[in-house]
Amino acid sequence: MMQTIAKLLPAIGFVLVCTLLLLFTEPVAYMKTLVSGMNAVSYISYVLMLTLAIVLMPLTVMPLIPVASAVMGPFATALLSIVGWTLGGVLAFLIARYVGRPALERFVNLGTLDELTARIPQNSRFMVIVLLRLTLPVDIVSYAIGFTSSVSLLEYTLATLVGVTWFSFAFAYLGDALLTGNKPLLIELTGASLLIFFGAWLWLRRTHRRN
Repeated sequence: MMQTIAKLLPAIGFVLVCTLLLLFTEPVAYMKTLVSGMNAVSYISYVLMLTLAIVLMPLTVMPLIPVASAVMGPFATALLSIVGWTLGGVLAFLIARYVGRPALERFVNLGTLDELTARIPQNSRFMVIVLLRLTLPVDIVSYAIGFTSSVSLLEYTLATLVGVTWFSFAFAYLGDALLTGNKPLLIELTGASLLIFFGAWLWLRRTHRRN
């Protein structure tokens, strides 16, 4: 029960921040004034926060997304989220591959993990990583795949870039829709996100059963 609540906390925080920003517009106006004329610094700071949140797994930036959407706009927020999550995923992958794996191999045989990954057909491995991105947190997937030896950095990076794109745009525009009271957009994005999530989950289950 506690684990389920912990998994829902980022989403709860996301909705709570959207609600507070909707009720109190003064903080948004203040933030817009604060970052005016220093967009480059704001963009870099946002990307760094997303990157660190992936590398340092207990952190979450979900409540930050509606704030960023209010200040920088949903489109810029989505693009920066793609950059931040991809960069964070790559760093976590490299840490697991070149630091975590050698250390873990002293205590655990990772051969089984490599065998399971190798069983995934080469022509569908890219899609499997994309689907994992659509169904699991970026940080968990990044470290888990980094422990395997059969996935190249290029394949992983491209699959991560594709996999985080949808929810980067979905979360940015969901935050904007909640703040502006755009119910049609809110319903459409929520419905599409749920369909994509469950579709990816079912596809992964089918792929796992085949292998």
